[in-house]
Amino acid sequence: METIIPAKQDLPLTFQREQVQAILNCVAAGDSCAVIGIGSVGKSNLLRFLLRDDVRQAYLGDEAAGYLLVYVDGNKLLKPTLWGLVELVLHQIGLALAQREVEPAVLKIVDDLHRQAARRKTRALALRYLDRALNVVIQQLGLQLVLLLDEFDELARTMPPRGFAALRALRDDHKYRLMYVVATRLELNRLREDMREIEMFDELISPQTFWLGLSSEEDARLNLSRLMARHKIDLPAGVIDQLLSLTGRHPGLLREAYRAVREQPPDLGQALVGDPQVQTECRRIWLSLAADEQQVLVTLANGTTFQSQQAGALARLRRKGLVSGRSESEITFFSPLFGAYLKQQQPVAGARIYADPQRHTLWLDGREVKGFTPLEYRLITYLAQKQGQICSRDELAAHLYPDEMAPDSVGIADTRLDSIVKRVRKRIEPDLQEPRYLLTVRGHGFQLLDNLGGQI
Repeated sequence: METIIPAKQDLPLTFQREQVQAILNCVAAGDSCAVIGIGSVGKSNLLRFLLRDDVRQAYLGDEAAGYLLVYVDGNKLLKPTLWGLVELVLHQIGLALAQREVEPAVLKIVDDLHRQAARRKTRALALRYLDRALNVVIQQLGLQLVLLLDEFDELARTMPPRGFAALRALRDDHKYRLMYVVATRLELNRLREDMREIEMFDELISPQTFWLGLSSEEDARLNLSRLMARHKIDLPAGVIDQLLSLTGRHPGLLREAYRAVREQPPDLGQALVGDPQVQTECRRIWLSLAADEQQVLVTLANGTTFQSQQAGALARLRRKGLVSGRSESEITFFSPLFGAYLKQQQPVAGARIYADPQRHTLWLDGREVKGFTPLEYRLITYLAQKQGQICSRDELAAHLYPDEMAPDSVGIADTRLDSIVKRVRKRIEPDLQEPRYLLTVRGHGFQLLDNLGGQI
């Protein structure tokens, strides 16, 4: 049976002390909460760290045994829908119970409920099966259940309101014995426009929002020492200090900076500014931000006039640890490397789909999609440039095959175009049966969108 992999056992109990204490205090009070953090800042590592028995014992004491923490990774969804979430939660509950070595009869009940929820014929009843499984865990076993919902951004954007209503209803049925810890890059009210329809769920988590910023110096040095041990290449103390300063102790940047300087180039700062992988990590941070936050950063990086209406976005950037300083004139960026990257940028509205011509890749929700053939990349970049517009088949065929568009070649171009569209969808679509980004507009052509809702 698959096992849940906890955080690395060599992480000390002091790892992310402040954040761990805040989250587990919230859970102990029977409350749900939100964890907000930029890309690659360590949200997943933090949630996995909570799975360790010694961590819960250290923070919850004698009450620790009464909690079942279940890690639910949104990247493992079979479909980005309410059904996909229910199926995955049932699967992960079964794994978590197996690790606790509960009675085989109880495991069989949960496993059977999961099988029923996964069957196409009974899929519509999946929520009912989850309800029964929660009763087994909470009522029969007497445990308090905490669902650690990681990588929740896509579901937060696309799940229909009734999905959030169902999560709230399950919580209300079990009161303070079912809690959610929801980890995202942006606040829920910045991921959706229909907040009024999901406010009952939002009011569960938003009052207890914890901002996951940069690593403490202790944790950053620990991360770097683990990297050096893994690769068996140590760095001089002076270089370590430089890395911590240049990266601002951002975990992802620190990892890539260490990789780049293992050979200790003569000009450390300049070498890192131009390193492709460091640039990629900066881009991951950049694309995890909202458009108004990007605009503020570009304004600050280029020394242009700061507008009063940008104060809200600036406050969020402070909470995320990206900027510091008491006034706009004193603002500094967390990392000189990221500051250098900002001077090359323009805000990307929505920041969901972004074609990077320099690296021949596509960024989708902060995730880099690689491996496109030249024709596939020409198609997706053309559609990205005209995002939201319907592009006709003839227009796309002429762009892809400019030398072959004689009148008698249209049918051949259409066949090739369909093949390329199919291959691109395999790379970017979570569900090929229900495309949400690259759409076919019958009788007209194709359209690239980044804001479609999902369905169960």
